[in-house]
Amino acid sequence: MTPRPIAAVVFDMDGTLIDSESIYRLALLRALADMGQAADEAFVHGLNGLPGPAVRTHIRARFGADFPVEALHRHYEVHRQALAMDGIPLKPGAAEALRFVAGHGLKLALATSSQRQTVLALLGQLDVLAHFDVLVTREDVARTKPYPDVFLVAAARLGLAPEDCLAVEDSAPGVQAALAAGMMTVMVPDVVPPTEDMRGRCLAVCASLHELPGVFAGKQG
Repeated sequence: MTPRPIAAVVFDMDGTLIDSESIYRLALLRALADMGQAADEAFVHGLNGLPGPAVRTHIRARFGADFPVEALHRHYEVHRQALAMDGIPLKPGAAEALRFVAGHGLKLALATSSQRQTVLALLGQLDVLAHFDVLVTREDVARTKPYPDVFLVAAARLGLAPEDCLAVEDSAPGVQAALAAGMMTVMVPDVVPPTEDMRGRCLAVCASLHELPGVFAGKQG
């Protein structure tokens, strides 16, 4: 069983609830190509889960301090919107996981580094917003992941101690943020596999959200 009773589940969005990271990566690669640049998969994967300012820092470290990041972002948005025109689907097991948590009478929160407008647009299309008691986005905190702020704010708005919440994340920065907040943490890797340290510190590492109910029953680890 879990080390403490779980009073709420706090989900990340990109790469955890919705299958967006592959679209974001392809949009970035195409945007770089528009500007005569290229990057390998390892570099792009290293940006997974990082907030915008950190991504800009990595881009400039790779392509030069005077690289026109703002122009890159404009190209990126054009490609992202085109690739997401038909919507971004839920990750396998996401709908079932949300129903499982709600069916057990637990509170639900979203803690994401994305903008609120993006959250409302993407999750609104998928008809899952009604599941959440609390939405915490980048506008609600001074620091985004890997800092714990979004998780701490989510717990506070739920009226709970972070230690009584279970966080579900896909990326290294997200896992670091959840653990730093003191939450029990489950990792469902999207692209980058967990390190041995993450495996040791997380409550469980799941292949998909289909396995989340097993965490409650102590059948995953």
